[in-house]
Amino acid sequence: MKIIGFVMAICCGWFIFPASAAQDSPQTVGNMPQHDVVQQVPGATEQVPRHMILMIGDGMGSEHVWAAWLCNRGKLNIERLPVIGMVRTASASNTITDSAAAGTAIACGHKTRNGWLGITPDGEPLDSILVRMAATGRQTGLVVTKAITDATPAAFYAHGKNRYHSAAIAADLVESGCRVIIGGGSGIVSRAQQEKLRAAGALLRLEGHEHCLPASRRGSFLPDAVEEALSTLESHPQGFFLMVEGSQIDVAAHANDLAEVVQETLDFDRAVGVVLEWMQTHPDTLLIVTADHQTGGLSLLGGSKEKGEVRAAFSTVKHCGVAVPLYATGAGAAAFGGVQENTELMPKILRLLQAK
Repeated sequence: MKIIGFVMAICCGWFIFPASAAQDSPQTVGNMPQHDVVQQVPGATEQVPRHMILMIGDGMGSEHVWAAWLCNRGKLNIERLPVIGMVRTASASNTITDSAAAGTAIACGHKTRNGWLGITPDGEPLDSILVRMAATGRQTGLVVTKAITDATPAAFYAHGKNRYHSAAIAADLVESGCRVIIGGGSGIVSRAQQEKLRAAGALLRLEGHEHCLPASRRGSFLPDAVEEALSTLESHPQGFFLMVEGSQIDVAAHANDLAEVVQETLDFDRAVGVVLEWMQTHPDTLLIVTADHQTGGLSLLGGSKEKGEVRAAFSTVKHCGVAVPLYATGAGAAAFGGVQENTELMPKILRLLQAK
């Protein structure tokens, strides 16, 4: 088995350290279900946003995007967004973040330790962008394809030192005030908690005991869920904040399953297309598409957009410490171009709101 190494210079010389074993051979995939892209994409404007939609491809690096681009014959909704940036992802405790720390950085504007949710490295609770948006009178929503208590969505409403403490996270969800909650986790959020959420007026739809099915088996669940969320939230006069996660890009990349990585990324791109279509009649909307980290160390080795094929290999089954892409469009989108820390997203959104 091929071994990938890395080189470090330390004062007196060069040292080679072994890293994770790479995959034995590259994979080639093609013949994926194709989809057309939205033809009219709103440009970046200086308008103050009333609605805010944050879409996170969990584990989605630039390489995952371009693998999907090749398999969709050279077209994606994501690539049509006019504002492009890069986001650094290191956590407070490690160059390579996990989803809990990365989710907290994005949601709360503060670095924390790997495995921690919604708290500082000293254990102090943080208010997330979801909480801050609710405080401005907006409605809020979460749409994901893993458990609604998984690390990324949990970072938007939960506080704790253990991302796997699902019972405590579910209890925080009940108190979150979210208007729309769609994802997996019917066996994690208790029946009593589900009844309490519905009694409070939440649109609650939980698929699967833990996580939703993978993209190759779940059909149009994510695009449909995004459309349902938008139709539920759009009438609120103060606007809304919606976080959408393509959660299982990360799962497929951990498994080094290139075909599933591509299907998950294409599924996420279809959901982006739903938002772009909706924005054509809602220009006072800011859309940000980004990732929490890169998973799998994916490298593109070839392919053909004419044939809808990609040839690629993974260098690890874990996360990577590289910066991830950001794409934005709509009201206030220009503020999100360039290289930035993941902690900068939340305060930039808040500054846009204060201009109102």
